Amino acid sequence: MSFVDVVAGIFEQQGYYVTYPGKHESRFALELHRLGRRIAVQVKEYQTRCNVNQVEKVIDFLESKERQQRYSEVWLITNQGYYDSVSTYVQASELTHFRLGTVAGGKLSWVYPAEPGGGEAASGEFEQRKYIGVFTSKGGVGKTTVAAHLAGAFALMGHEVILLDLDPDRNLQKLFATRPGDPGGANSSEGVSFFVPPVQRDQPGSTITVLTPDQWPQRDDRGAKVVICDCSPVLAENPWSLVERFDYCLIPTLLTPLGIAKNADVILRTFQHVREINARAEMFALINGYLPAEEERNDLFLTHLRKHLAPYLKTDDKCKFVHPRYAHIRHSLSLLYWGEHIVKKTRPQLAFQKVGGRSYPLADFLNLAKYLERHTEIE
Repeated sequence: MSFVDVVAGIFEQQGYYVTYPGKHESRFALELHRLGRRIAVQVKEYQTRCNVNQVEKVIDFLESKERQQRYSEVWLITNQGYYDSVSTYVQASELTHFRLGTVAGGKLSWVYPAEPGGGEAASGEFEQRKYIGVFTSKGGVGKTTVAAHLAGAFALMGHEVILLDLDPDRNLQKLFATRPGDPGGANSSEGVSFFVPPVQRDQPGSTITVLTPDQWPQRDDRGAKVVICDCSPVLAENPWSLVERFDYCLIPTLLTPLGIAKNADVILRTFQHVREINARAEMFALINGYLPAEEERNDLFLTHLRKHLAPYLKTDDKCKFVHPRYAHIRHSLSLLYWGEHIVKKTRPQLAFQKVGGRSYPLADFLNLAKYLERHTEIE
């Protein structure tokens, strides 16, 4: 009996009339009918837990006109459960007409909305403090934006996060500083504190603390599980004592002809520089500003970039080019204009606000955070 048949049998026992859509209805596996409700159910049998990217494909159908005209709800049922980043994403997005469930051992359990008494606070899976360095391949690739929003993703997942501002421009200090006259401003000896509200109202939320290298020693004993460094573009200016600690290094790049021509050599030099100092760090080249609709161009440029990086990657099994199918940061106006609060003289905020009911930055950075935690399992 297939997994789809198992799921269908469970819903039949619950009193639903179950039908199997025709082959042309490839977006979902089952239709449920009861009391005037018509529910589209996607059923997926995965080898590992379901990630944000996979859930997004179902949400695309949830928000389509076809769904709104034909179905009252959309449900996703899997066999392996979901990464905690998925729960964080759907709760923060406040999705309606949508459910996530898991079938294991012939029993159905609901993850979102959670069953009474079954909800758990979102939290990451790091057991020990992790150090992450975000480097630049060339100016304008989004290093500081990536560092800040990756910190925001980990904070939403329940981690206390320290952001170390190693770039001499101190842009993180400026971007997270409160308004003039408020405590904890950019010149505070305690650094800048930025509170990230919880995705569940009964949880305490988390804090991102932005520190300079001079402020860091005084705060090194705090209980943050994640330390993210917005590194200096001059490789030699990044403190060796920190580079030695890095568990992960990220190098964002753009998937454009000029981006590849300028950035590929710099990515390789960054890999080599870090490896001279740190023998265990895992390093990742990541696509920022990704445009999923440009499939033909993406394939062309991805092939070219991978070809350029391949000789070094073959010599270092801890270096990876992250294919966009696993993790990427999409182009979005929210990220492009992040920091406009400085001009408006309003309080700082991350670019996780919903636009048209969705937040692509929220989805992408939660998926990236989970990729760092579980990339060996995902791949």
